[in-house]
Amino acid sequence: MDNHAPSMLRSTLIGGTVFGFLGGIPIVGGLNCLCCSLFVAGGFLAAFLYSKECAAAGVEFKPGNGALIGLVAGLFYSVTTAIVSGIVSMLMPTDPEQMIDMMEQMGVPPESLDIAAKWMESSTGIMGLIFGFFIALLLAAIFSTIGGLIGGAVFKVQPQPPESPTAQAPPPAPPAPPME
Repeated sequence: MDNHAPSMLRSTLIGGTVFGFLGGIPIVGGLNCLCCSLFVAGGFLAAFLYSKECAAAGVEFKPGNGALIGLVAGLFYSVTTAIVSGIVSMLMPTDPEQMIDMMEQMGVPPESLDIAAKWMESSTGIMGLIFGFFIALLLAAIFSTIGGLIGGAVFKVQPQPPESPTAQAPPPAPPAPPME
């Protein structure tokens, strides 16, 4: 077995971008409790995926490793959320009233309309996106690390003992000298 730690890039990229994409959608990411749970879930998913890679490689995976995995997944979360939020803000009508009217016609619940209105007021152009990125980066550093730490505790992997060389049978005893 290869006892080298696998690369954490794939696991953290998947965990961070999947939940970062969801966090960048205003209706999903705008809900405060859901937003923080998305951070935690991104770190947790990254820890889960990395623990599977560690188990396949026969390498130890513990909560401390999970915390690091969660932290890196939080970085990917923040970048993905900023990109998705930027794309969404470019596609949305620039007039907040027009957007609210469009959402009312689609049958969006009033609670979601309030969240969307607050989001549109707070995200004004590129400065809003930059500010949102740094806020997401700060929150992701905290909550994704917690998610990775929990994932590390749940999906802990013990290292494989080193393979011992196969025991060979001792050579046969030399024949006894003939008796005279």
